[in-house]
Amino acid sequence: MACSSTAEIDADSLAGRLSTSAEAQSQLSEEENLTPAKALKEIAIPHRYGQTVIPQNPERIITLGPYEEDSLIAIGVTPIAVTEPQGLTGRYPPPWSQEFLRNVPILKLANVDGDLDYGAIAELRPDLVMATKTELTVEQYEELSSIAPTLIQPGPPNSSEMSWQTHAEFIGQVMDLESESGQAILVTQASIFDAIRPHPALEGSTFAHIKVDQREVLQIAGGKSLSSRFFRQLGLAYPSNLDDEIGDADWSLMTEQLESLSSVDVLVVESDPTLRDLLIDSHPFLEQENVVWIDRGSGLDTAVSSITILSLSLLLEELVPNISQVVTVVIDPPTAEEEAAMKAFRLVYGSETIWEDKAPHLQKANELRDANELYRLGAVDNDGITLTPKAAEINDDEATIIYDVYFGDSPAYTDLDRTIYLVDGIWQVTKEDFCGFLSAAQTPCPE
Repeated sequence: MACSSTAEIDADSLAGRLSTSAEAQSQLSEEENLTPAKALKEIAIPHRYGQTVIPQNPERIITLGPYEEDSLIAIGVTPIAVTEPQGLTGRYPPPWSQEFLRNVPILKLANVDGDLDYGAIAELRPDLVMATKTELTVEQYEELSSIAPTLIQPGPPNSSEMSWQTHAEFIGQVMDLESESGQAILVTQASIFDAIRPHPALEGSTFAHIKVDQREVLQIAGGKSLSSRFFRQLGLAYPSNLDDEIGDADWSLMTEQLESLSSVDVLVVESDPTLRDLLIDSHPFLEQENVVWIDRGSGLDTAVSSITILSLSLLLEELVPNISQVVTVVIDPPTAEEEAAMKAFRLVYGSETIWEDKAPHLQKANELRDANELYRLGAVDNDGITLTPKAAEINDDEATIIYDVYFGDSPAYTDLDRTIYLVDGIWQVTKEDFCGFLSAAQTPCPE
């Protein structure tokens, strides 16, 4: 396991995390800067058709893009109406948002050409229309803007769809709820870490994602598609030879050349289950043991096709275990001694640990009680600090602990290491190491 040095938790960084939780929530993916310009009471969002001025605290919001409402729901905002995605094969609303949309009107496209029912939209008297996950023509944008301020996808036409992180961040900025979106993103990232932690074989295993329509036409996802970006977050790797062949396209027809390049560790295939035997007969590579099937029209199919901050929960619960079975490496459970070392470590560094539970595992504890109380108080603004052990390597009377740092439920630092020592049969953290950690948070320790 690759580990980072303890020194990577520098004083300025940790002190900042202790003092301002808003700053802690600003770490996002390496994507385009979508920060809107703020005015005193309104926010102006530039886009290719000009700009949209967002009213302060919009309350009657309609979403037009597929599953666009998920980012709103994640920050505690329920739209007054949502739009059913065109060509949907499964049920709508999807499983992850049914509870929130139970009483929300569902709009449908007015005709097979995908036009919008402007009359139905106007009757709902929206104060904001969101279309950040669909392509609007300038005529559609102007018609909608005559009804209410209309927010469209930033960037040039046909640009790549925003990832779940970037979309949630962007919607948080639009709604002036950056803190809420930042917290929702960090909690979701933590759930990804938790889901993949038991499956280390995911890291570095190659993948490809194929979908099959009713005419048995196969398409393969490019490296920049939403699903490929999600699979990489699981630690999987997109093959460079496929990347070279497909280029910037989100999806490409499955040619014989691409089929010959699809020798991967995990092959995720979306198809109608009734077509499965026919597909295997015509494409023998689909019969391999590395194939993970997803039934078209299922909730899982909808989730992997959308990849939103809410749909991830279903993917982590159902798809990740299926993938892990293809590339399984079982982690040996910790020994009793390793478990004891990790428990002592967790007790010492947890800001909310009761002092009576912490003191036996802390060298010179009688000298550190006041410093520990300052540490506890300083962590309150971040809903507490926890150092979560993931593994322990014992060598004689010392153990190297691999751990993550959590602020509340959100991971702040991952894969760090510290040492704990066995003294008279009890695992203890030295005063020097404990004070070294506290000093990073500008919490003084007695000399």
